Amino acid sequence: MKIKVINRMLILLLTSMFFMLLTATDETYTYWGNINVLDQKTSSISIGSWNIGPDGISLYDSATPYYQNNLVWYNGQLWRYKGNYSLGLTPSNANGWIIYNDLSWYSTVIYLSGEIVYFNDSIYTSSSEHINQNPQTTGLNGPWTNYLANTITWTPGQTFTLNQTVYHNGVIWQFRNNSTTTEPGSTNQWSLLGDINFSLNYVYLNGDIVLYNGVYYTTTNGAAATGTIPGGNNSPWTVVSVPTFVNNVPNNTTYTLYNGILYRALQNITRNRRNIVPGSAASQGVWNAITTQEWQQYNTYTNGDLVMYQGNVYQLINSANSTNIPGTTANSWAGLPSLNYQASKVYSVNDYAVYNGNVYRVVNATNANLYAPGTFQNAWNQLNGYDWYWFNTYQAGSVVYYGNAIYISLQTTTNHQPDLPGSSIYWALYEN
Repeated sequence: MKIKVINRMLILLLTSMFFMLLTATDETYTYWGNINVLDQKTSSISIGSWNIGPDGISLYDSATPYYQNNLVWYNGQLWRYKGNYSLGLTPSNANGWIIYNDLSWYSTVIYLSGEIVYFNDSIYTSSSEHINQNPQTTGLNGPWTNYLANTITWTPGQTFTLNQTVYHNGVIWQFRNNSTTTEPGSTNQWSLLGDINFSLNYVYLNGDIVLYNGVYYTTTNGAAATGTIPGGNNSPWTVVSVPTFVNNVPNNTTYTLYNGILYRALQNITRNRRNIVPGSAASQGVWNAITTQEWQQYNTYTNGDLVMYQGNVYQLINSANSTNIPGTTANSWAGLPSLNYQASKVYSVNDYAVYNGNVYRVVNATNANLYAPGTFQNAWNQLNGYDWYWFNTYQAGSVVYYGNAIYISLQTTTNHQPDLPGSSIYWALYEN
């Protein structure tokens, strides 16, 4: 009898210690069983957890109907319903639900106008409500707009007009006709930037220069010159003298050859300055190289111009800094568009960047160009995830998770922690 009493007391003591440990966890536990089993030497106790969500949000309930943009807590995550009506559909991407601020694309989820997804290293914005439209394959006329489209790299379906340039297959192309959606190089209406060989398929403008049968021609009547072979009587093309630069050229020279490159004198240049060596530091503002797509340090470029440098393509974003070596300084030449954050790139409001695996959008350009995403308040907003981020600037109506509670912002706020004294003017518990 004494041994039986000791066993009973030992079991009760161990059970009490076990439940004391449980009270230190974030979850609530219970057990089911008949208390009489404690009279036995061996017994089993069933343990389980209650699915309790954070303050301010309801748990998913299979008997509750849900409508578009309703939020629920399910399996430790905040879910948003994207369909029109749901009853008994357990939150899942396959059922039209999506984890709040999940930027992945799902074929089974309805996307609304203005929403964005991060898909195959690109950001896409939805232009209309739709479902099961792959952002990468729907093209420019589909419901998605690629944030990086129509910049430097050719995109299928992109429209080009006369003399527009684009980067494709390692080189820069220029469209030489009125309008096209064709791939650069696929038709003879495209030329490599810097190629001045005459073609019957090109549209010419007044002042254009061409090379035909070893002779240089220019025109003051582009309309007539288009489709007309240079030479012959009454030709709209006029032979132009192109001397090779050797120490100097005649004062009235417009074009000159130097080191195999054709240079054009810029307008309003005094005659004596044309004796400056093309391509030298002193030649900036005097001569422009026109038969190469390689970056020329002392060319006069305009914002948006494309150049090649050491096998890479760059676009000018600040003409005042065009002499800076591409890829070495900020606010000069930008490389291929990339979502990866680049400290040397100049960002504008609403630009996107990916940094440490997270997607950010610029909310303050001044701060964003000084600080990396996630390191300074009121600069970049992290878009994926629904935790409260101290550096984000939240607009009224934003929903965040903090301290085991779901809050909604009442006004614009930056770095106001939701649960601190005085935060009630910025945050309130979310209510379904």
